[in-house]
Amino acid sequence: MATGAWAGNLIGRTEPTPSQLVIATLSFQGAAIVLIRHFLRDHEMSWSEAFGFHNSWKKALKLGLLAGICFLPVGWGLQSLVAWLMQHFNIPVEEQQAVQVLRHTTSWLGSIALGIIAIFLAPVAEEMLFRGILYPAIRQAGYPRIALWSTSIVFAAMHMNMPSFVPLLLLAFLLVFLYERTNNLLSCIVAHSFFNATNFAMFYIYANK
Repeated sequence: MATGAWAGNLIGRTEPTPSQLVIATLSFQGAAIVLIRHFLRDHEMSWSEAFGFHNSWKKALKLGLLAGICFLPVGWGLQSLVAWLMQHFNIPVEEQQAVQVLRHTTSWLGSIALGIIAIFLAPVAEEMLFRGILYPAIRQAGYPRIALWSTSIVFAAMHMNMPSFVPLLLLAFLLVFLYERTNNLLSCIVAHSFFNATNFAMFYIYANK
């Protein structure tokens, strides 16, 4: 993220370009996956052992998809409510940087790259980091409530968008519940990916009307 911001400042743009967003994503989510791989290797664990991918994967897949479907209207409603409250109190309402970039992306190649990041790379990396490593580590240290709230707040805050903070915080709570229920991070990845994919698709549907 720092690399992307630095690149934007160099060329004097107020909004990042698709290439800058890709660089920023690879600098964070991409780097996270690489570092997690080294982390697991140092602890002599496989991806499946670390994140429970072998635990009733069909059930995890179904519950993740169901959770994503059920959360969508709630998340959209909360975001609209927060945006309305901000406008009511004369607080500027800004779109997420990723949405701003999509709105100004004219090439199909750029749109495809952003879609891959939003639907596949970001959910995998963020779920492994927040729900797969940080949450269990803090919980196992004897602080389950701090684990829930700290990882959820950081997850919501890292998207740097006021209207989406509350729905993303609620989504983080739901993802923790899924992980506890299934003991398989696949459920969280599927729910997160479905949420991103639907928002990505809805953006283009409304943009082309």
